[in-house]
Amino acid sequence: MKRLPVDQGMLYYLIKDKRPELAEHIKKTGSIDTVIIGLGRQGLKHAGLMKDFGTKITAGISKGRGGTRIHEVIPVYESITDCVKEHPNIAIASIWRHYSGVKDVAIEVIESGIPIVVLISEFIPLKDVRDIIVAAKKHKTILFGGNTPGIIFPPEGIKVGMLPDIFYPEEKNSEEFGPKGVTIVSRSGAILYHMSDALASVGIAQNAVLGIGGDGAIGTRFLDIVPVLQQYENTDLIVIAGEIGGCQEEILAEDIAKHPEKYPKPIVALISGSNAPEGKTMGHAGAIVTPGQEYGTFKSKKAAFEKAGIPVVNGQHDLIKEVQAKLKNKQYFPIKSYREKLRKNWEEPPKKPEWATLITKIEPNNIIISGYPLQDIVKDKTLLETTFLLIKGKFPLSKETQSMEKIALEAVKIPTPKASIFKGEDIAKTLGRFLVSDEKLADFSKKGIKASLEIAVFGLGRIARYLSAILKTEKIIEDIKDDATFTDVIYQILTGDKTINKKKAELLEAMIVASVDHGVTPPSTQSTLIAASVRAPFEVALAQGVGAITDVHGGAGTKAVYFFKKCVEIAKEKQIDLSTATYEVITEYVRDGKRVQGLGHRIHTEDPRRDILWIKAENAGIAADSVELSKEITEIFKQARGIDLPINVDGVIGAIIADIGLNPILAKAVFIFGRIAGMSAHYFEEIISQPQMRRINFSEAVYKGRE
Repeated sequence: MKRLPVDQGMLYYLIKDKRPELAEHIKKTGSIDTVIIGLGRQGLKHAGLMKDFGTKITAGISKGRGGTRIHEVIPVYESITDCVKEHPNIAIASIWRHYSGVKDVAIEVIESGIPIVVLISEFIPLKDVRDIIVAAKKHKTILFGGNTPGIIFPPEGIKVGMLPDIFYPEEKNSEEFGPKGVTIVSRSGAILYHMSDALASVGIAQNAVLGIGGDGAIGTRFLDIVPVLQQYENTDLIVIAGEIGGCQEEILAEDIAKHPEKYPKPIVALISGSNAPEGKTMGHAGAIVTPGQEYGTFKSKKAAFEKAGIPVVNGQHDLIKEVQAKLKNKQYFPIKSYREKLRKNWEEPPKKPEWATLITKIEPNNIIISGYPLQDIVKDKTLLETTFLLIKGKFPLSKETQSMEKIALEAVKIPTPKASIFKGEDIAKTLGRFLVSDEKLADFSKKGIKASLEIAVFGLGRIARYLSAILKTEKIIEDIKDDATFTDVIYQILTGDKTINKKKAELLEAMIVASVDHGVTPPSTQSTLIAASVRAPFEVALAQGVGAITDVHGGAGTKAVYFFKKCVEIAKEKQIDLSTATYEVITEYVRDGKRVQGLGHRIHTEDPRRDILWIKAENAGIAADSVELSKEITEIFKQARGIDLPINVDGVIGAIIADIGLNPILAKAVFIFGRIAGMSAHYFEEIISQPQMRRINFSEAVYKGRE
């Protein structure tokens, strides 16, 4: 069934009454933003339940946890002030803090301009409640609670609080819900649940159920909210669920008697506590009859309502009869609809375990990073811009790019850590040694998750420095010009050229960008995530990820360079065409039990990064024999082996490296350089959004980022 558009429901009506300009924004966007304050066990649990119900939880607030995420996708801020800077259109806040610290938080929320505040906390000291209520009155805030179970709007599919899913809206037709129904206002949570279930069981819809709170002093009394609800066109009847204690019910009844014109729609009241002894609380702090007083008793409340012409019922059966009579037996939906909903709730199997990543979505022949196809990123963006996208989910502004350039170049200029470089050693092993030996990187990474982008960029600068030591190009760094970009420096370090060829520099960086990420399943990313789950330092987690880059994972490019070079050399030596020479080399490889690297992919039948790298190679003027062969290799391999294996990004990178005439080791260096950006993003996502030392089942990962 289709939910009611939010601008047609009761919640929108309440918001518009207090903040018309915010209501206009809601009408334009079609969504209502909420925030949850207090992320202890209950706050976290009910944040998930509210989200599952349909509530848009835009953010969470928890001191000391700013910069993290709950339920993997909901950002957490240090304070409501920080939150509203990023999300200025929050309409509802729910507060789940311990009573001892709730006053300042509640007042800060109210003063931020949020129109509706749901104060779940109970046992709040009376002097604190007084200050909170004064702030709410001053800022024209609708304050539900303290000690409220929350509020729920079934037609729109929005709930804020801990209300269970036992409510049912009007069925406008067989495909969509409608806005009409009964509105329930209750001091008690348990009574509220039972009343709603009773009414729904006979086909009476609820368009809103509002828990105003069970404490003795609360922000919104019956007298404050019932006249407002009376003016809502889609409310056909209001049920008042009162209880012993206080004089709310008597005050409302007196107002109804004096000003019947304010109450044109029928009201039915139910009062709990008819047999409660004096001086004993009945569940809530406010549900107590003060000894010797004539008000606050069941009798006084019942008498007051009846004097005002409001029927008072004494149980579910009587409630159903009275409401049906007032509504002339109107039925808002087939009763079987509610029964079917309850049956499904009972029989619904547990949710399939899953965990979210917002970084990269992998599909056959498609790689999406935060909503952008990787081939488009390779075409137009630098490594630093791509790193920003990986971590922040968007591309940087010019000012942000300049800041990253500065950090990366400063990191490059810091001397290489003292670590041995062994001749013939795998470059991944050497880089891993540098990472764990780098005190400068270790110190920089202590800035924490709020500096995740800066740390990742600094790490890229350090990787560039390590590569200069391995490739013996460190002297070039001494001559870096003031106007040099990180793209220029990467080119000089990898090639050893003092003179920068802009086209070739863009091509080298494009190959690095093409390698940045491939989701959570590659071994390098998995190794990084496992290290992050036990909160290993940034540089240690990266070293662990780099250590998983071997000849099996990440080494195909280097082997592809040797393959393409051999094919070209044989063609020249034997003076035969390149296709024939390639056929011979493949046959030789097969005979010797060797694999032709750079062909085939476990997901892609047409690697999305392939074509853009060919185009950039041609634009750079280095698309010679190897690059041309890379375009034909699939067909030649098919003729030689009878197997259709498309060339992958490693094969294309290998062909380009071969044509440039660079050291074959650079193919693996390019892969690692790019993957550092992706591993950094996954490292911080794990720390920000997942519990420590969780059991990671990589097959349960689900992409929940921008499409």
